[in-house]
Amino acid sequence: MTQQARHRRSAWLTLGLAAALLCSVAAPAPASPSACGTASHAPRVATDHELRTSVLCLVNRARKRHGVHRLSFNVALRRSATRHSWSMVRSRSFSHYGPRGSTMLTRIARTGYLSRVASYRVAENIAAGAGPGHGSPSGIVRSWMHSPPHRRNILDSRLHDFGVGVARGDPFGSGARAATYTLDLGARG
Repeated sequence: MTQQARHRRSAWLTLGLAAALLCSVAAPAPASPSACGTASHAPRVATDHELRTSVLCLVNRARKRHGVHRLSFNVALRRSATRHSWSMVRSRSFSHYGPRGSTMLTRIARTGYLSRVASYRVAENIAAGAGPGHGSPSGIVRSWMHSPPHRRNILDSRLHDFGVGVARGDPFGSGARAATYTLDLGARG
């Protein structure tokens, strides 16, 4: 399969996940507010900080449940993730590739996260949703945990660092009631 065909196939698989996330009939059960703050709040009633910290809390809770160490916040990964979330909303595209062809690796490298390291491992999850069921941190993390490749990224014990980016709106035109999330994970050696 050519690289262009793989890219098209990857884009369609990613769009399929987004469609499944947006069209799912069953709304996820809200997380306990004391467990992860505003995890069940819709994007329009939570701040960006609340959305990001709730995702971190939920991801670390899933990792703990599966016997995997907690992730540590990393500002460079958050910068990369935030820029990608905003890029997807502005360009109305939903992909691990940026509108000008950037990849997760090139975006993360631009932040300096990979400077002066002998080895590294990175992974990325993206999602978009609207309302409290599908756009909330609990809805987003639940969809990732029900998707085998996204679940593998979250539970990968070789990853240690974490950054989440949130942009208001989504590539599908849902406006302020929606949010687009990028989760960048990494480890440096």
